[in-house]
Amino acid sequence: MKIVVAGYGSTGDTVPLLALAGGLQRAGHQAVLVADEGARTSASELGLDFRELAGSSRSVVTEGTNGFAEMMATGRVSPKAIIEFGRFHSREWIETMSDATEGADAIVCSALGLHHAASVAQDRRIQLLGVQLQPSLPTRDYPPPVSGLTQLPRWLNRPLATAMVGAGDLSFSHGVNVARRELGLPRLKIDWNQISILLAWSGVLLPKAIDWTHPDTTLTGDWYLPTSSQWQPPADLTEFLSAGDPPVYVGFGSMGGFDNKTLRDVLLEGLAGRRVLLSAGWAELTNTELPGDVHPVGYVPHGWLFPQCAAVVHHCGAGTSHQAARSGVPSIPMPFIVDQPFWAGRLHGLGIASRPLDPRKLDVAAVRVAVAEATSEDVRNRASQVAHLMAAEPDGVSVAIDKIEQVVGP
Repeated sequence: MKIVVAGYGSTGDTVPLLALAGGLQRAGHQAVLVADEGARTSASELGLDFRELAGSSRSVVTEGTNGFAEMMATGRVSPKAIIEFGRFHSREWIETMSDATEGADAIVCSALGLHHAASVAQDRRIQLLGVQLQPSLPTRDYPPPVSGLTQLPRWLNRPLATAMVGAGDLSFSHGVNVARRELGLPRLKIDWNQISILLAWSGVLLPKAIDWTHPDTTLTGDWYLPTSSQWQPPADLTEFLSAGDPPVYVGFGSMGGFDNKTLRDVLLEGLAGRRVLLSAGWAELTNTELPGDVHPVGYVPHGWLFPQCAAVVHHCGAGTSHQAARSGVPSIPMPFIVDQPFWAGRLHGLGIASRPLDPRKLDVAAVRVAVAEATSEDVRNRASQVAHLMAAEPDGVSVAIDKIEQVVGP
């Protein structure tokens, strides 16, 4: 079968898609990846047919659209951001996905791009499967993760999620239908309840909610890329790791648009006396002279690095949260936006992380308290237990492929 795997976003959004597309190819299918420009190198290394979606996610984050800047300032979902993304390169995305799906049997797409994929699936008359890297289905159990909210009266969780799903559907459908009109196509018509949904996260970190009403959801486990056998760590990094106690890793991946100097200085003062690995990331945290016990790093596979650390300070994107938990090392969560506070709360609730730190109100004392909590014996033991449970889960990519083959058929 020819399967197109599509979706837009930063590294944490595209790595699962790379893992799925690579798995499909190894299973004997023809896989095409349609994603952000940042996935091109990894797609090439996996031997994938890659098609680039217009609009760099790195530019969105580092240059900051109005809607994204609002979210970074408040930590809450911004109506302006929903509107902006609803209009974001709709026609180009439809055209790119349409070209990629020529002769395809199905398109599998994550949230940012799902309406465009639905448009193409409708015209091509092929199967569409949705991918969720974090839950958006309404439930009483917790507020909608993309809201950035972590605590509401239980009765309000479900209606708020329903309203947010409706607002997103309205915005994206409008953008897609404007593009379809320009292309001389009829309006998008789709019954979302007829779409199979792949839930690409670990059931150890988050089980299915019992009150979800969607008729076809499959909790697959998370999709991640194992460290390539071709990758070798830089000599200065291995020297630093072997020269003393396990360091604390600090990195915020594709987060940007914040005062990196102030945040970095407070963190390093709070971590004084400990060895630190400081990841540059999109915020360029290492663009200054650093103390001798702080070692700067660029790209390093988390699956290789995290198990060698004493704790991991991170933004709690879904991918990093899973990798930290899988490594058996405690987390010190510092969530910024969207679903990050949700995953931070899950890690803390499981007993494998300190209480989350607020990057907008960060102080040295709070950092010191979080480090002491995360490196306590109880948290370290619990982190090891959770890692063993995750290791015993079925391979998420394999489960997803089985479901895709079942839905698409021979």
